[in-house]
Amino acid sequence: MNSPVLVATIVASRGNRGEVAAVCAGGPPERLLGLEEVFLGGESGGLQRVSLRRNWVHKGRWILQFPEVESISQARALVGRHIFLAESQLPALPEDRFYTFHLVGARVFHRDGRELGKVKDSQAGEAHDFLLVERCDGVEALVPLVRAIVLEIDTRAGKIIVDPPAGLLEGEAEEVR
Repeated sequence: MNSPVLVATIVASRGNRGEVAAVCAGGPPERLLGLEEVFLGGESGGLQRVSLRRNWVHKGRWILQFPEVESISQARALVGRHIFLAESQLPALPEDRFYTFHLVGARVFHRDGRELGKVKDSQAGEAHDFLLVERCDGVEALVPLVRAIVLEIDTRAGKIIVDPPAGLLEGEAEEVR
């Protein structure tokens, strides 16, 4: 399998037929409908390929039914486990969209050309996602992934151009008025 990508976490059992409810990472659960198999993160860290009997969305959660899980107790045992897809299984995105995990390792530049740091990770937020950037001085900063700050993303070149507020990526003192 090519790189596994975390897409959801099982948060509860649902119903009495062994179904589970999962919260999706980085996007609406509707994008995952129609899958026939996923990879379930094992308790020991390995991945197990599992078939899906059915999957649907209910109240913002992704509901999954696995053929081998037939009871509430079996479903409860899966709570906390992570669901992964092979990168090749991910739904295609429009040209101006990207998966944030593709940004890890990208170099971050100020719009004037100065290198400011490197993307270490991404984090989901309520209103928008954030990039966790390790600044050139080694300090980490959360950069809101919004058009007003992130001006350009070139995943092929591994380059992101930003116009950050003072102090976010350069250690400058922010002026408070």
